[in-house]
Amino acid sequence: MRRVLLLTALLVAVTACSSPTDPVRTSPAGQSEPETATVSSDSSWVDDPGPACEPPEDAADGDVWLCVEETTPDPQADQERLAALAQEARGWSDEDAQRADNERLRQVMAEYEAEHPEFAAEDDALAASGDLPADRGSLLIRTDFTHQPQWEALLNAVQTPSPDGFVPYLSTVEHRRWAGASVADLVVAAPPYVLLVLADATTLSSPEMPLLVLEVRDGAVRELRVASQALASVENNLSIANMDWQDFAGSADPDGVFRGFD
Repeated sequence: MRRVLLLTALLVAVTACSSPTDPVRTSPAGQSEPETATVSSDSSWVDDPGPACEPPEDAADGDVWLCVEETTPDPQADQERLAALAQEARGWSDEDAQRADNERLRQVMAEYEAEHPEFAAEDDALAASGDLPADRGSLLIRTDFTHQPQWEALLNAVQTPSPDGFVPYLSTVEHRRWAGASVADLVVAAPPYVLLVLADATTLSSPEMPLLVLEVRDGAVRELRVASQALASVENNLSIANMDWQDFAGSADPDGVFRGFD
């Protein structure tokens, strides 16, 4: 009787030491121990762990374990993934992305010039001299000074975004030094490689305002008339060598004016 009471007391003590809220795993040796899993903040749960998820060395048949995959954060990959998802969600196209990039570039340039007033002073000096700058991108040069209203309308036209949201990037040279200048005069004065966009008498006397675009490369020049509404396509693509001159020249209408691709 005393032996039965002693065994009963031991059983009650063992039962009291085991918390009903703690999961228990039975080890191969028959010992009971709490089942715990540590998951870091940079971990991801794997629904189908596959062959890479190996059981612990002390696992027994019927045991259940968790597989945790540690990953190294990649901010650039995450940013690219989120950008792709945003673009897909909003229905963006490549043109939309380029337009956004161009707008951001203009903002950065404007902020930079605001912080460096010396650039404004340099631009003023160039405007006063009439020299053709070598580091201002494509140049819009006025060679006709007899049609002021048409000139103002032309400036407004080339600064208005196209239906796709593009505008030509032009530095304007409006100096009477170039009044009536010929193509040969401008080629001699031009930097080694630049796109010159001439607003001549033909441009300012036509409702369509077809500009004369010159590609000057090492003294050689190619000419193409471009309607003002198609100038952004020509200037944007040629200035970054995204398309060739012949792509546009070969698509000009019978009168020699490029008005866009059909």
